[in-house]
Amino acid sequence: MFGLFSSKSKKIEEKLSNLAIEIASIQKNIIIYPSENNYKNLHISKTKELNSFYNELEAAKGKDYLNEFIRKLSNKYKKSKYVLSKTEQKILDKVLIEYKVKVKIKA
Repeated sequence: MFGLFSSKSKKIEEKLSNLAIEIASIQKNIIIYPSENNYKNLHISKTKELNSFYNELEAAKGKDYLNEFIRKLSNKYKKSKYVLSKTEQKILDKVLIEYKVKVKIKA
């Protein structure tokens, strides 16, 4: 039983790693094409998916394990070609905040 559970956790970790890099590339596109709503919608759906996987991993392995995994994922992201500069991060935050406000007004 433990082996099966561990195998499931490994699959979740792989999906999380791939998703984190995918989200990073979407963030780069949001900065390059700030008026393209499809990237923002994709960002929202992928972030929800990421959070769902975080919850699954935490349920399977515990909070401490999840935090350690997130730290490793963060280090992996920092080495990727998608890492944002501080200026890019500010632009991304501004675009996403404005977008979320617009989404809330529509709803």
